[in-house]
Amino acid sequence: MSSERFGTPPDEVMPTSRINSSMRRRDFLKLSGAGLAGAVLLGSTSDRVFAQTRSSLKSEFQTAATKYKVPKGLLMAMGYVNTLWEMPPPEASDYVPGDIHGRGAYGIMQLVQNPWDDALGRAANLTGLPEERLKTERAANILGGAAVLAEIAGDDRPSDLNGWYEAVADYGGGELYAQEVFETLNRGASATISTGESLQLAPQEVEVPQIYTAQGSADYGRAVWRPAYRGNFAQANRGAPMIAFIVIHIAQGSYSGTINWFQNPRANVSAHYVVGRRGSVAQCVHNEDIAWHAGNKRFNRKSIGIEHAGYASKRWTYSMYHASAKLSAYLCKRFNIPVNRHYIRGHRSVPGVVTRCPGRGFEKHRYLRLVRRYR
Repeated sequence: MSSERFGTPPDEVMPTSRINSSMRRRDFLKLSGAGLAGAVLLGSTSDRVFAQTRSSLKSEFQTAATKYKVPKGLLMAMGYVNTLWEMPPPEASDYVPGDIHGRGAYGIMQLVQNPWDDALGRAANLTGLPEERLKTERAANILGGAAVLAEIAGDDRPSDLNGWYEAVADYGGGELYAQEVFETLNRGASATISTGESLQLAPQEVEVPQIYTAQGSADYGRAVWRPAYRGNFAQANRGAPMIAFIVIHIAQGSYSGTINWFQNPRANVSAHYVVGRRGSVAQCVHNEDIAWHAGNKRFNRKSIGIEHAGYASKRWTYSMYHASAKLSAYLCKRFNIPVNRHYIRGHRSVPGVVTRCPGRGFEKHRYLRLVRRYR
């Protein structure tokens, strides 16, 4: 998802030169990592080359946890929230101004590097590993994340998991990230990743602090209000005659990471809503205002943008389909939007925009059936 801001002429579609950069960060197809022990080339798609690790992800988390004296379960929970334990290629999130996919967050541990934050460089200094290895090698990336987290915690490390909450919030850019990590710790997680390895994180006895939200400010009753930075959208007074479309996006990132990005004064992007994999819904921009999500200013003016946590190559969860469909049904009823593929469309169907968003993990026919049911 890209906006017309940050160098893009305000009344034009996103230029092809900008789109091509976004195109290369596709889908997380065949995601894998390259271990410190070495890599085996699997082939390339476009100009990408993927690598497969020779060591297990579980052992890489253990090695990093032992070396930097941080809880293994905590690192695993962070990795799950960040990327569902997959290792994206660097171009999946190379920094591109005004691009939601261009936050500059690398690897399972989402080591950030952009003009105002350099966790990647910090990890390189702490580990002695080159930045390129931290970007591309899975085990190195996990070591880098553990090193940064340990430095944030300081020499007096917390004695239990609950004591790491503030360090995790600092690492991930805010309490919403820490809350998502600790919710994952509390309920546990399991997944079979693209390399074929199955991982499990057993539930932990941790406190999950609740963050105050001004729910009354949201237009949609099922949403919590997580306002985007006021410079990341255009204030307007749109009514039903002006809103004709719903645009579906995939964030290539987590629920908390997407919301945090919209709240970043430097992002210059936003969507009206963000839907989490477990069905959480946040509203970031009021319906009447214009979010910068479609890469086409004219289309932004007449649409509502809905971001969804996850990745283009991953299937949506049951909870996400139903939560999002209920939201779209509400929007269709409120703004008299017909329930069909012309008016409820993926980002790639926005005129003049070249992108694969929301990706092959999105089943549009299933989605439309659910919207009709809830309408």
